[in-house]
Amino acid sequence: MPPGQRPAHSTARTRLEDEEGAAPQRPFRGPEAAPRQSGPPRTPRDPETKLSAMESRILEFEARWWRASGAKTQAIADELELTPERYYQHLARLIDHPEAAAEQPAVVRRLRAARDERRAAR
Repeated sequence: MPPGQRPAHSTARTRLEDEEGAAPQRPFRGPEAAPRQSGPPRTPRDPETKLSAMESRILEFEARWWRASGAKTQAIADELELTPERYYQHLARLIDHPEAAAEQPAVVRRLRAARDERRAAR
């Protein structure tokens, strides 16, 4: 049994408990003995950091989606498990990310040009 956990059922008293009438005090183990949180702490991402796995998958998908049979929205849901709205939100942020341009330069250039055309048409 791991230290610090009590059994689900009661156990026999130890000889020390019988002699003194109380359980012995456990030593204080300090904050380092506290359970750790799973994973690294979440912090706002610096634009110069590497892309996440999901961001890389989105860029790869955008580079090859036209080869897939069927509608793009269905392919987004099937492959990335995102709604089309969330996909396009991620994509809009990604095209301004320097690491995205380094990873998929042709895709990012094409998407930026399409965005600039839409803005100019307004």
